Amino acid sequence: MKRFRTAHETDRPAGGELPAALYVNYFEMGHNPFEFLLDFGQFRPATGLAEAEGEGGTTVIHSRLAMAPPYAKMLCEMLVRSLRDHEAEHGEIVLPRSPDPLPPAVSEDLLAPLGDFEARARALRAAAHSLRPSSNKG
Repeated sequence: MKRFRTAHETDRPAGGELPAALYVNYFEMGHNPFEFLLDFGQFRPATGLAEAEGEGGTTVIHSRLAMAPPYAKMLCEMLVRSLRDHEAEHGEIVLPRSPDPLPPAVSEDLLAPLGDFEARARALRAAAHSLRPSSNKG
């Protein structure tokens, strides 16, 4: 199998670190005639007081991929093949039995029309940015 280099490999000395892997348990997809947009992030359930007050948690988008439709189709085919291989080796992947395995706020975002994908993505990024601790110490 041919080994491809990451974009970061050309910028780092031999033996440098690989880019960090980011955990994903939330994703959205949108498209227009020219590209597919995939946002990846993490849903973090509310805990403690926030949970007691009925808050559903937060979603933080940390990565966005944009790709041309032929590459999106190739990605889909590769994912299907990899899932088939994984299940052949490790057994069937069982999906959650709940009709709505995601928290209500996340489900509403996922079911919203794709037409407002960009606006929803901006809102999630803005919300995530407001949750980050300020680096200004003064």
